[in-house]
Amino acid sequence: MKKQLFTYSLISLSLALLSGCGGGGGNDTPTNTKTLYKLSPQNTTQNYLFYGDVNPKGLGSLNNLKIIESKNPNKPILDTDTGAIRYSVCTTQFDYNQTSKQYQNLHMSKIHYVTNNKAYVFDIQNGKAIQNSTESNISDPSYTTIEYLGTKQYLTAKSGPNDILITPEMGSNDTPLPLGDKKLLTLTYAQYGTNIDGYLVYDNTAKTVQKCSLQMDNCIDIIETGSRDFEGDIPGTTYSVFLTDGKLYKIDKKNGTNTEISLQNKEIKSGHGTTSFEGGDFYFIATDENIYRCDLTNNRLIKLTPQPDEKLERIRAVTDNWIIAGSDTLLIALKKDGTTQTPVTLVENTKTKGYKYVTLGIGDSFLYQLYSLDPKTGDTAYKACIFKDGNAECKNGSFWAGVSAKTNGTLNTTSAYPYTPYAYIRVDDTDDFGGGTLKAIDPAHPFDDGIAMGKAPNYNFQTFLSNSRYLTQNIDSKGAIVLFAKNDTNFHVDAFYMNLLQENSLVQLTNNDPGTTIYQGRDHCHGRHCMICHNLAGGKIYKDINSSKSAYGYRVRLDFEDGRTVLADIAKGKGENFSLPIKELTGNFMPVVLDANGTISNQADGYYHEGVEYADCNYCHARDGKTLYGAPGVIGAKP
Repeated sequence: MKKQLFTYSLISLSLALLSGCGGGGGNDTPTNTKTLYKLSPQNTTQNYLFYGDVNPKGLGSLNNLKIIESKNPNKPILDTDTGAIRYSVCTTQFDYNQTSKQYQNLHMSKIHYVTNNKAYVFDIQNGKAIQNSTESNISDPSYTTIEYLGTKQYLTAKSGPNDILITPEMGSNDTPLPLGDKKLLTLTYAQYGTNIDGYLVYDNTAKTVQKCSLQMDNCIDIIETGSRDFEGDIPGTTYSVFLTDGKLYKIDKKNGTNTEISLQNKEIKSGHGTTSFEGGDFYFIATDENIYRCDLTNNRLIKLTPQPDEKLERIRAVTDNWIIAGSDTLLIALKKDGTTQTPVTLVENTKTKGYKYVTLGIGDSFLYQLYSLDPKTGDTAYKACIFKDGNAECKNGSFWAGVSAKTNGTLNTTSAYPYTPYAYIRVDDTDDFGGGTLKAIDPAHPFDDGIAMGKAPNYNFQTFLSNSRYLTQNIDSKGAIVLFAKNDTNFHVDAFYMNLLQENSLVQLTNNDPGTTIYQGRDHCHGRHCMICHNLAGGKIYKDINSSKSAYGYRVRLDFEDGRTVLADIAKGKGENFSLPIKELTGNFMPVVLDANGTISNQADGYYHEGVEYADCNYCHARDGKTLYGAPGVIGAKP
């Protein structure tokens, strides 16, 4: 055991590694698997594609909007400044069979944006942009994304002092609806798959959930609750779910009634990620350290964990049959029906092994990736993994970058991803940051070879995809899609065009300023392990031992036993976050905390950190007090 750093009485600092944990993960696929499976073209309504220059001050936001045809990605047919709105968004639609749950002709129908105080929609049917309503003096615009027969975008904004609602169907001659002091939550309909007959809203004045007519001129109260209590819609039904004051309510939007779903006196554990509403069921981690599933269809509470486990801090993903849970240092799988005898451990953290991102619950499969650090060289190796039917398989040197939807398939109401997947995008021959050769992969043969679209070294596609709103809206246009990725060597994000049917089709559409520093963006750091996102050692400085406040203005320097010094870059947050390439951690080093004047505020009492093995600082110096290897808690600086 190495000596402890710092003392408990100091301002705290947590050298984070945005990474997960892990040493398990499943069986590796034989490296000689070389069968090539090409995707078949899809027949659907033609889609236009959109992208923009990413605003580095908020990952996922675009500074402008460019619309392209798949046949000519380098020549935008529309190029406009979106300025007033954080996201350019798209509406998708499909035809739906209520009995079979089959959907057809999934396609992008409109692209929405705000510029010069006006809302516009680019209609792919005629290839033209038209004004979305008569309103010409929009301020404080915000799109509400609602999943119903596709992805629908509703714009709420101010017109002078008045709040207004602009629907995706409105044209240049349509007047916005008066919203009053209400917040749009979702849509109402008599039966899933039929026409919309109104809106579910939250009345900020009355503090009630209301069902309002299509013209917003007739509203009835349903239940008294808070504005943030809306969990979402139960897919394929007329029901919505609210969690208020520790009680769960199911609201029937058809008739405006509510029913309490008993949590059987279970108290939900406080913290981010302890609840999840996916696949039509409500999941939560209780204070008794067990995970429960609330079966909202049959009004049942099902205990999923065989026994309590204090390591369970987050609910990560849901597939048709399994729920994935754990923490920043653990991933386990539990059966959704509560019959798990022993949880399946997918990965558990060590100093040099972990996982990256856990968002892709697709049908009966959970896609994730593992990493491992070479303690001698600092090299990072990746594995693309799939957990299915209780078993995990992995492919060495690979990384999942995304998924694209089939245009004709079955609407999924039991897993996180709603559509039948058309293609997986996989990165092979990965470098330290998860960049490499992008390939279009047949989901039926996820570990075999696919069309190689091109190379994008140092770009991490999963990072940006998971932090943006575009995950479920990737629909190809004659095989073409656009994905965003972050270059982890200089913290900027670019857009990439690729054709899933065409070899060597990768085109980098943007080249944002690599010198731009990211100073904000709620999904960027938040003290998670850096390796969850990228191959960097990094951290966050706090003002107290409980890590309740960030210490703006402080920096960290690493002094090495061989005489080298490295001042960590300020790359995230407001200066309390810092990072440096893992490969710079060679030999023994001593962390030093500097104040705003560059004066040493605190330091370790020796060179007790040995290279790459100590890159994952939060693994030992945990924010929540669960420290390892004699670490005294979050690292601190003297007051």
